[in-house]
Amino acid sequence: MLKIAFAVVFCFFAIIATGQTSMYKSDAETLYNLLKSTPSYKDQIRGAKEKAYDSLYQTVRNDTLNISGSFDYYFRLLRLFFPIRDNHLGFYQIPVTAIAEKDYNNEKLVGLYRQHPSLKNYPRVNLNIDSLRNELTKKPKDSIEGLYFFGTIFEVGLFRSNKNGEYTGSIIHSTVPQWQKGEISIRLFEYEPGFFKAVYADPLFKNLLLYSNEKFVNHSLINSHFYSLNGELFYKKDTLTHDFSRIPQTQTIFEFKKLIPEIQYLRLGSFQANSENEKLSIDFYNKIKDSLVSPNLIVDLRDNNGGAFKISYRFFTLIRQFARDRKVFVLINNGTMSQGEIFTLQLSALANVTVLGQTSRGTIAYGSNEGKTGKLAGGSIEVYLTDMRDTGNYFKYESYGVTPAVILNPQKDWIEQTIQYINIPPAKAVGN
Repeated sequence: MLKIAFAVVFCFFAIIATGQTSMYKSDAETLYNLLKSTPSYKDQIRGAKEKAYDSLYQTVRNDTLNISGSFDYYFRLLRLFFPIRDNHLGFYQIPVTAIAEKDYNNEKLVGLYRQHPSLKNYPRVNLNIDSLRNELTKKPKDSIEGLYFFGTIFEVGLFRSNKNGEYTGSIIHSTVPQWQKGEISIRLFEYEPGFFKAVYADPLFKNLLLYSNEKFVNHSLINSHFYSLNGELFYKKDTLTHDFSRIPQTQTIFEFKKLIPEIQYLRLGSFQANSENEKLSIDFYNKIKDSLVSPNLIVDLRDNNGGAFKISYRFFTLIRQFARDRKVFVLINNGTMSQGEIFTLQLSALANVTVLGQTSRGTIAYGSNEGKTGKLAGGSIEVYLTDMRDTGNYFKYESYGVTPAVILNPQKDWIEQTIQYINIPPAKAVGN
């Protein structure tokens, strides 16, 4: 009887394993075909690279031994994204459970939350966390390894986890019940010195998200923003120093004003083509189109998250006309991306235009018109696909971004630095 029982149990788990293997292989094939349909794949994966990619696909598809859970499942499929440089592509788990802030102190609900099947075996490091923290406090500030803070939500220790340029971030301390000490919230994969593919776990929902274009800048993982928190927080080592490269959250998308009689300021924060933003941009354009009268104009594109040419072209035409006999100073930062970067390049090609600030995001060459997605793992993983070709030959800027002619100090007010640059000869203006 006991042998029969063991046989039944063995068959039960064998059926589960076989079902998971079958689904995994099917998902690998689906993902492979989805990525092959993108313009970025067709542009980049040719000849020997195509053979190498097919070989990678076979490796990924056949890597079915001991898949330990949804996170392991995700990371095995993730490898198919690495050879493609297209930062508009998305790959993320769909959140399946959450706990409301009002229930953070309810031990029963917190316990039930932690036992949810999607979180019960959440990956964690097999290390002494106190010892890890002590070691990471010794890392220099300019090292990517070290202690990071995500607002007041939690503290993470980021350390090199192997010799292949992989880094792991483990929770050191958390003020919210979603996270426990030792759980993994960050994985970084360095593909070139200083350039990373990142996988972050959402701070509130703990689902995994691919960030194809991460950098370590100003002692921060500069792109680690999350929609669940309105993009207000990101991982940084220094919590005390104000970063002037970023636009305050309270600043409006469009703004026009006179700073001093000789300098006017034009803020263009988005070129998104949704109906609300399109109306807002047209109304703003009509309001200010006859108001550019000073000899100098600051065009602030910081944190411009892109959009469409049909929104940006009016402003380009206006600024181009202004720049024929007057000077334009364009501000960009790491948050300037996509159509915001294209707009920057268009302006920089004009006479009398100077670009200042910080290197832009480097999410520029491709994009999505239709917002097409594909689902894997029974709908628990989603792929966001691109369908726009690199018609402007912007691929050389993908991941690397647009570098300004003048680098500004992130620890000093950028508008004041720009005014100083306008009023003082360039050799003496910035950094003195």
